Amino acid sequence: MTILVTGAGGFLGGRLVGSLLRQGQRDLRLHYRREPDAQVLAALRQLYPDARLQTVAANLLRPAQVEQLVSGVDLIIHAAAGKRGAAADIFSNTVVGTGNLLDAAAAAGCRRIALVSSFAVFRAADLTTGAVIDERCGVEPDGLEKGAYGFAKVQQELLFRQYQATHGFEYVILRPGVIYGPGDISVSTRVGLKVGPLFFSLGGRCALPLTYVENCADAIVIAAMRATSGAVFSVVDDELPTCQSYLALYRQQVARLRTVPVPHWLLALGVRLMVSYNRRSQGQLPAIFSSEQVKSMYRDFRYSNARLKRLGWRQRVATADALQATFAWCAAHPRA
Repeated sequence: MTILVTGAGGFLGGRLVGSLLRQGQRDLRLHYRREPDAQVLAALRQLYPDARLQTVAANLLRPAQVEQLVSGVDLIIHAAAGKRGAAADIFSNTVVGTGNLLDAAAAAGCRRIALVSSFAVFRAADLTTGAVIDERCGVEPDGLEKGAYGFAKVQQELLFRQYQATHGFEYVILRPGVIYGPGDISVSTRVGLKVGPLFFSLGGRCALPLTYVENCADAIVIAAMRATSGAVFSVVDDELPTCQSYLALYRQQVARLRTVPVPHWLLALGVRLMVSYNRRSQGQLPAIFSSEQVKSMYRDFRYSNARLKRLGWRQRVATADALQATFAWCAAHPRA
């Protein structure tokens, strides 16, 4: 069986390749937007000399390049997406690229596709504080109030379901929480926001739905390989810290941020005023958050990975070890 991993050069994609190889898969086609890292490939071939690793450089926004990418592929794990930059770039690289990939996959007769979606698609604003967020939760109808990334991921998943209904391929959807690990220096906006010299702590005592990048990759691979078609999985680790405790560890081990705690009532009020002025001023003051995002991200929910565990997934790297490894890397790679 030949497995295609899109975004194989990315933060998550590289770990997906490693997880597939550890789990015995040997026929892999690795998609890179540009040329792959020769040293990384050499290390993989040394560790797995029997692996057959094909590499293809392709821009998913160019249909002609995507056709050769999917030819002869049995399973696609689609992890490529736009995460940063202008809203138009995020949308194009997430939604338009996915449409091109699905067009080519349908024409090539690919039988199974696993989509890496996001927690951003959940309609958590309608839930009561303390509710469990898992696969049973509803999803956003359009994602318009979820910011550029959230909007793109909602639209990507809607598009994916439309293609599946038309073409009938087997499918699995994975919705990771906050993916973290060595290689990513950012602090999730669920924890807070850095403005100039100050870090505004927004998450407080809310649980932070983390998934260590290695654990996340294992979960995606297991679901892609084993799950029945149509299954959806939330991907979070065990022993989740609160945003407050995560920030305290970060300040101890990485950087002594000057923090300003913002209570939820003040955040909600400030965002309502900001959104109101943004509309009245026709966008002169950008609305950093929407009220929908505040209700979804900054209340204390519980998170479940029970469905993944029933499939056979177990957390390979304990949360305490994962945090230590991540913060050690961040401390060694300070922001420029």
